[in-house]
Amino acid sequence: MQQKYRYRKQAGALQEAALPAPRAASLAAASLDAPIDSYAEAHDTQLFAVSDLQRVAAEARRMGVPTLASQSSLELHHHGRSGMFFYTIEENQRAVVVRSDGTIEIVEGPRKMWRWGKRFRPMEHHIAHPGEFLMVRYRDGRQEHVRGPAHVWLDPRQHLGVSKEEIFQISDREAVVVYSKDAETGRVGRRIVHGPADFMPEPGEWLHTFSWHGSQPGADGSYRKVPNGLVFQKLWLLPDQMYHDVPEVRTADGAVLTIRLMIFFELLDIEKMLVTSHDPIGDFVNAATADVVEFLSKHDFETFKASIEKLNDLDTYGQLTSRAEQCGYRIGKVVYRGYGAPAALQQMHEQALESRTRLRLEKDTETQAQELEDLKLDRRLGRTAKERVEQSASQAEDLLLAARREQAGLEGLRARRELEREQQRLDAEAALQRETAQHQARAAWLAKLRDMQVDLTSYLTQGRSDQVIELRGEAEAPVHVHLDGQRDSDGRGARAPR
Repeated sequence: MQQKYRYRKQAGALQEAALPAPRAASLAAASLDAPIDSYAEAHDTQLFAVSDLQRVAAEARRMGVPTLASQSSLELHHHGRSGMFFYTIEENQRAVVVRSDGTIEIVEGPRKMWRWGKRFRPMEHHIAHPGEFLMVRYRDGRQEHVRGPAHVWLDPRQHLGVSKEEIFQISDREAVVVYSKDAETGRVGRRIVHGPADFMPEPGEWLHTFSWHGSQPGADGSYRKVPNGLVFQKLWLLPDQMYHDVPEVRTADGAVLTIRLMIFFELLDIEKMLVTSHDPIGDFVNAATADVVEFLSKHDFETFKASIEKLNDLDTYGQLTSRAEQCGYRIGKVVYRGYGAPAALQQMHEQALESRTRLRLEKDTETQAQELEDLKLDRRLGRTAKERVEQSASQAEDLLLAARREQAGLEGLRARRELEREQQRLDAEAALQRETAQHQARAAWLAKLRDMQVDLTSYLTQGRSDQVIELRGEAEAPVHVHLDGQRDSDGRGARAPR
């Protein structure tokens, strides 16, 4: 009955990234499976004197079990002094006095009593601090849980035993499954207590203990799932992850591989998990193994390496995601961590990898050399093209400058011609004006001569003609003159004889 109330305080998180050392794991298992009270009962230890407690604690430490100071609720103190005639009970202490007639009396100190006809036994004082509770069992079969801080004096007339337990501390995003039996109907009910909370079970209640597959790390760094490797009572509701290695999976061409995965998951529905699976981790392991076997059976070793990125795709793990949904879980993602192969295949693969790497390096070297030559040629062609462009631009600029100079020359010549024509016009106008002025002056002078009755014809022809021919006739009759003279030697005209 007492062992039923020993609780496993760890939560259901796998925490495989930081697995404990073998020694720490064995000590943790000893602390859970071999409590000090059962050890003391097995050795029939009365736990009444300090020397007895120290002896039991030393032997418990030697065997790797928790000490009495950490689990026992007894007050480690002297309870009284026994003399030849008197028994002294100290202050704040109590003693059980058994008289010769079999009656029992509880005596509280300070007090000094006569020893004749009496037997004295220190009364056990059980103390529970905050975060702890006392389980008090009565002789009539009742059981009471007293939350600390509290203390109980063990009265042998009423109490069968008193033990101390820690209050079950449930953190945020944690939960426990509690079962209780109805005293009237006898039906067992179940409820889920979510954190953060301090849970103290009532008498007759017990917690669901989960026993799932857990990881057992190998010497080569691999992880092997073993049944009952993870025993706990607090469910972990935060996203969690686990390592899973699928060993000895054959490809389509017969290559034997070990596929290493990391699976991320989260518990969403506790009730659904309780009614559909007793070991979700085992279900995940089997489903992921089935998915990996199905994937590798469709590929040979070379195509497997070519399509290895599909192992990171959640669509590849149809059975895993389906089974997780049935169990109330959600698979966040699956990460492919690599693969392992037998030594011979691994050696062949390493040799092939070395050959491919060497060829790839040679190819890269030759490619870089060709790219360097192409770069040089491209740069040379680029410089040539730039030179041609510069030359074309320079020639175009020269032609443009020549055309501009020619245009400027033509414009200058045209301006000079215009200027010359304008000057000639101005000179002609000036000469015409002078000549007109002269003619007008001469005409005025001749007009004055005419007014003075001067024969202008004689005056004008005087001394200027070589031959004068006078024609006379009637005014009405036409006069006909015919001159026929000899031409001058230069052929300019005829000269009439004198």
